[in-house]
Amino acid sequence: MCCGGGGAAGEMHRAFDKADYAEVVALGRHALRRGDVSPEVHYYYGLALVAVGRDHEGFGEIDAAVAGDAGLKEKAAERLQELAGREGSSRSDAAHRLAKAAELDPSIDLGRQRFAVARACFDDRDFARAAELYQQAVKAFPDAAECESAYARLVECWTALGDADKARAAMETLVAHYPNGHEAREVTSRLNDLMYNEAQAHFDAGEYDQAIATASELVERSDNRSLQQKGRFLLGQAYEAKGDRAAAYNQYRELIRNDRGDSGQVVERARARIEALQEAGLK
Repeated sequence: MCCGGGGAAGEMHRAFDKADYAEVVALGRHALRRGDVSPEVHYYYGLALVAVGRDHEGFGEIDAAVAGDAGLKEKAAERLQELAGREGSSRSDAAHRLAKAAELDPSIDLGRQRFAVARACFDDRDFARAAELYQQAVKAFPDAAECESAYARLVECWTALGDADKARAAMETLVAHYPNGHEAREVTSRLNDLMYNEAQAHFDAGEYDQAIATASELVERSDNRSLQQKGRFLLGQAYEAKGDRAAAYNQYRELIRNDRGDSGQVVERARARIEALQEAGLK
């Protein structure tokens, strides 16, 4: 195990217990050069590297240790937790050390620190693990101030993982719970764009009722005038496709009425449709 009395591992153990981490690093480097690749050598070398701020290298050595002796996992996780809480550790270092500890021992209760650990995973582009931790965090601490940014990061995680449905669900939750928040304002624009694309997809597929429902919601909720106008034009098209010329005419007319000179070609297209409807006998 990790407390051998003799050899390089024993020396490293004694130096580690004295918090002489530079000595442990030197001993570990020397042992590895001699070909001593025992799990205990990797274990102490890795922890000492973390203790002196060389976390990435240290994590690699710890991985090598537990690969050779799975029994070291829980002990390594415990030591990493101690190093995370050590005075002088930055928040980023502490979060990464806790993330590694939880990876080695999933039974660790991170508590509210899940938010920080999830952010560390997010920054490392480990989106699957970040999403899992963020979901746990917002469920366990729904009133925490960190929840707003957590939902925003969840949007990015699910987007990166290619799960559009979960990304949209996270957007909707963010907007619903924090309508006036900074993160929500940024996400609202993306959500409205998604709604327009969804309405257009329904229209292209001949699903006119669904197109009307989605475009109507978009027009009602969006404060982007250009997107509202595009949504109204799509509504007019969908009503025309259904044969409801009067409803189509009303949407085109409303689009033109609300024009402030910044809607571009969509207004001209609406005028063209009104002319076509009038020529077809609609007054």
